[in-house]
Amino acid sequence: RVCGKASALVSCPPVDAASQSAMPLQSAHVFASHIGHTGKTTLCFNMACYYAKRHADVKVLVMDFAEEGDSTKRLLGGVDAARGKVDELYGSVFRLLSDAESKSSGLTSWLWSSDIDITAHALQVAQHNPHVPDNLFLVSSGAWPRSEDPLPEDRRKQIGKKIKESLERSRETWKLFCDTDGDRRPSPFTMLAYSLCPFAVVPLHLSKADLDRTETMLGMMNEMRKSGEISTQVLLMVWNMVKSQKDEPIEHKGLMLPFTPSKVSLDILDACNKRIAGMAKDPSFAGLFVRGSPETPDVEFLRSTIAVMRQLADNVLKPAEELGMPFVHMIDTLEASGKKQLKFASADVTYTAGEDVVRGVDEAVRNLSLKFEAMTVDAR
Repeated sequence: RVCGKASALVSCPPVDAASQSAMPLQSAHVFASHIGHTGKTTLCFNMACYYAKRHADVKVLVMDFAEEGDSTKRLLGGVDAARGKVDELYGSVFRLLSDAESKSSGLTSWLWSSDIDITAHALQVAQHNPHVPDNLFLVSSGAWPRSEDPLPEDRRKQIGKKIKESLERSRETWKLFCDTDGDRRPSPFTMLAYSLCPFAVVPLHLSKADLDRTETMLGMMNEMRKSGEISTQVLLMVWNMVKSQKDEPIEHKGLMLPFTPSKVSLDILDACNKRIAGMAKDPSFAGLFVRGSPETPDVEFLRSTIAVMRQLADNVLKPAEELGMPFVHMIDTLEASGKKQLKFASADVTYTAGEDVVRGVDEAVRNLSLKFEAMTVDAR
């Protein structure tokens, strides 16, 4: 386990077994953004795998609420392998919702108050993909588009409550990651993910245009918080896919960056961070950010809320998507082989990545995962 502030990772003392059994749902995070292709699924998939690898005593559950089942495809062996998976492996979110609804209404609903078992709907992913840790589980939305009827607020809250109760009653300790579609106006499934998760991770491109759209999404989250529909707070915002000029870490205006972006990227970063810090200080957005308030100095807020992720090499990123191979498995394979490069063969493309490239990708996402974990411990 990792403890302490995001800027200083330290070891935690062992957790008492009794206290663990008293709160089996350790924490829950939703990966959310305003559009697709901002890195939600890549981060959710890899950060869940890094966490599962570091914490073999915790069961890590990924709930895939995306219509196309993007996390499902990666977890079950990649986009190529997903085409050959039998239908019963998909759509467990829909079966779970049916179960939750049937046992949360009616005159005899009290009889079912402790009877929804989420593990009955969760797949142990390693049975279908040997590249992922054994303690990683999946509840999937399915891999094909489906029509969704809006869930009334009271029904959605009931279902979310039933799912959380199922995890909290478990004898195991669970960590929950939820992947969602990109939508400024959240879909019914994204709303359910918000209901389940107190914390949000928001990846976006480093651009003012992307920030404009993200501000709309954050504004809607804020209104839903004010109305009592959700309690989700933004834990971490990730400026993703930033071009690297050098591999050398730098300090920039109080932020420690793990690489050196170009000057234009730093200028855009400053402008965008100023807007985010201004939103956090705005009393009308009180509570939206875990660490934002009118009294919090900008540099402190940004240091504890913002992460900057370099653009990842395609010859590592693409095979991870196509083969369902998380970065933590790639680095383990590299180190076990003793080789200077790895080759990845998907259905019709062969990728070659040198040791330095694989290590660079692993270091970037592993460091983000550690920061995320430390921030989560602080926020609980």
